[in-house]
Amino acid sequence: MAVSWIVTDIDGCISPEESIPWNLDSFGRLARISHDAAEGRGTVAPITLCSGRPQPYAEALLKVLGIWAPAICENGAVLYSLKDNRSRYGPGVTTEKILGLRAVRAFLETDLFPEFPELVYQFGKEAHVSLYCERPEVFGAITERIEEFIRRNGGPDVVISATHYYLNISLAGVNKGNTLRFLFDELGTDREHTAGIGDTEGDLPIREAVGFFACPSNARQAVKDVADYVSPYPDIEGFLDILARPELQRDT
Repeated sequence: MAVSWIVTDIDGCISPEESIPWNLDSFGRLARISHDAAEGRGTVAPITLCSGRPQPYAEALLKVLGIWAPAICENGAVLYSLKDNRSRYGPGVTTEKILGLRAVRAFLETDLFPEFPELVYQFGKEAHVSLYCERPEVFGAITERIEEFIRRNGGPDVVISATHYYLNISLAGVNKGNTLRFLFDELGTDREHTAGIGDTEGDLPIREAVGFFACPSNARQAVKDVADYVSPYPDIEGFLDILARPELQRDT
C-alpha cells in the first residue's frame, strides 16, 4: 500500500521517552529524510507530527524536520501550521470544556502538587494537561483524586491515561484519531492512503484513523497487538526502520 502521508508520535518514536539527550546521528538521518519527503524528493511519503506535546515544542520540530503540513499537538486538542504560523483548536474543543479543564488544573496546583511534590507540570498547553513523574506508580492514586474532584464538581468530562512517564488529562471526545481524520480531509487524503506510528495507548486512536500502523520495539503491548508491523529496534532507530518499509513509500 503506497501512502500519501505518514503521521507519528514524538516521545518513544522519534525521541526517547526519558528526558535524555537525543541521538544526533540518527536524528540527522531522520531530518534529511523528512526534508526530502516534504520537498517531493526520495521515496518516503511526507511526514507530520501527532503528539501530546505542546505547540511550541512541535513548532521547533517542524522547523528542524522541514515539515510544512499542520502538526497535531496536545493529543488532538490543537493544530499548528508552520506555513502560516497559525494555532487553532481541534474538533470538539469548546469554551465550556476549556473552562472545566482550567478548574482541574487549579485543583492540581492547590491540592495535588503539595501532596505529590515529585509531579512535574508540563507547561505550554492550552487544552490538555500532562504531568511528568519519574515514579509512574503514583499515577493510580493521582487519577483517583482527579476523578473524585470531577465527580464533586459535576465535570468536566475527561479521559485520563498514562504513558511511560506521563499522566495525560484529555477532554472527552478530543483525541488524536478524530483530529487526524479532520486533518486528512484538509490534506485531501483518506485512511487507505495514510500510515501512523505510535508507542503507547494514547496512540491507539491513530491506529483507528490510518490504513497502516507500526510501532518501535519499546511500544506498549496493547499497541504491538494492533500494529501491522513491530520494529525490532527502539524509538528513533525503530522509526527509521519503519520508514524503510515498502508500505510507507511515496504514493506516486
